[in-house]
Amino acid sequence: MERRTVSLLAIAALAVPVVGGLSAAQLHAQMGGGPGMGEGPGSGEGPRGDRTERLIETLDLSEDQVTQIRAIREGDREEMQALHANLRNEREAMHTLMSGTASDEELRAQHEEIQTLHREVADLRFENMLAVRNVLTPEQRTELSERMAQRREDHRGRFQERRESRRQQRLAE
Repeated sequence: MERRTVSLLAIAALAVPVVGGLSAAQLHAQMGGGPGMGEGPGSGEGPRGDRTERLIETLDLSEDQVTQIRAIREGDREEMQALHANLRNEREAMHTLMSGTASDEELRAQHEEIQTLHREVADLRFENMLAVRNVLTPEQRTELSERMAQRREDHRGRFQERRESRRQQRLAE
C-alpha cells in the first residue's frame, strides 16, 4: 500500500473520535487534552480541522462507537508517543553521524534502526486503523472510503497546480 494512502487512512482513523455529537473541543476536554490531543493540524481549528470534522460527521457515529474508538486511540497512545520520541532521537543520532566521521557501516546500521522504527509506527497505525474499521458499520466504511478517495484526488489536484505554478515561475525567470 502506498505510504500516502496508509498515512491518510491513519489520519482518518485517528480523527474518527471527533464526531458522534461531540465537537473537537468537547472531545479534547473529555480526553484530558495534552500533547497530540486536539492540538495542531486536524484539531478542529483551521482548514484541516474543519475538513476532518466535516469528513467524520458524515459517518454519523453513535455514542457507543465514539466511546469504542476513543478507547482504541487511547490504548496505544503511550506506545506511539514512545516510538515517535525514539524516532526523533535516532534521526538526531543519524544527523550527528552524518556530520562526523562515522563509517558507512555505522550509517547503514543507523539507517536500519530508523527504518525499523518507521515500520513499527506504521504497523501500530495500521492495527489501530483495523480496530477502528471494526467499530464502523459497512455503510460508514464505504462513506469513509469515498471521502478519503475524494481527499486524495483533491490533494493530487492541488499538488499538480503547485507544481505547474512553480514550473511557470521558473520559465518566467
